[in-house]
Amino acid sequence: MGESNNMEDGELDFTPTIVNRNSSILVVIGNSGELIKLDNNRDKIGLTTKPFPAPILSGVIFEDIWVGVWVDRELGDARMAALPLDGVWENGVGRDVLRTLHADLDSDLSPKTAIWQKILSSEPMAFGKIGENIIFATMNKGIYMIDKNGQELWREHYPKWNDLDIVEDRNPLISIIGTESGMVIWSASGAVMELDKERKMKRSEIIKLKDKIFDVRFSEEGGWFIMLHGKSIAIMDDIGNEPYIIKTPGPVMDSYFENGEWRWTGWRHDGVIKLKSGPAGRNWKMTMEEKNSFSTMPRENIGIHIFDNKVMTNDGRWEDYSSS
Repeated sequence: MGESNNMEDGELDFTPTIVNRNSSILVVIGNSGELIKLDNNRDKIGLTTKPFPAPILSGVIFEDIWVGVWVDRELGDARMAALPLDGVWENGVGRDVLRTLHADLDSDLSPKTAIWQKILSSEPMAFGKIGENIIFATMNKGIYMIDKNGQELWREHYPKWNDLDIVEDRNPLISIIGTESGMVIWSASGAVMELDKERKMKRSEIIKLKDKIFDVRFSEEGGWFIMLHGKSIAIMDDIGNEPYIIKTPGPVMDSYFENGEWRWTGWRHDGVIKLKSGPAGRNWKMTMEEKNSFSTMPRENIGIHIFDNKVMTNDGRWEDYSSS
């Protein structure tokens, strides 16, 4: 995959906002559309590149490709494209070229080295991966699943919650997560819909929260970890059950579940909550009153990604996870 360079603290030459990973590689995304690949030792693979002159909204990794979404809201340009992992990524054209050509429907402009791209009619939401396929939604239009080659597999109507007293444009979908029994669709307001594997609705709920949802993580053993826009998170063992709200020192940016604990990082702090498992596996019972069940530790910067007790910060450094 190219020459590997050791990544020392602060060596990134851009501000990272998102980290995608699979079992063998990481892709770090910058706030202006920068990309760099890292191996599992967090060493660089090649150099920082900017294949397309627009910010990257999100991305997912397969074994051989990375698929990202580029959105320029000023120009009304949204596109999805796949870059090969086993190859050298290159810089693309400047934004002046995009500004000139974005209205040309016949333009072949695409992210540099892309093996395929799709021009999108509107900005996608809840972009993610289920199995070996890609899932995303577009506002008031639908939910789509495509394969890793960009071919559409199916589409469904945009979900509606009749009991929700809020207009749809103010309630975007923020996450679509695959489970053993199907998928769960989350909206920013706390409206949740669960579908079975045949995409038939199993249940629809409106979870009462004090703030809008920023993002959601799921573990079969750990349940649901809900990141809110304010200084709090919510933990749920199952859809429909009462969420447990936890105040935090600042917004939470990322989390993962391991060995009976949700660990997270965020705005100037790291945190952990230990879950007590019951006889039914994931039907755990939280005992918040127990000593050390929930703790946070301050950090000087903002953690944007956490895994394997390492945190990627907003200044481009890998630091040790600090909460215990």
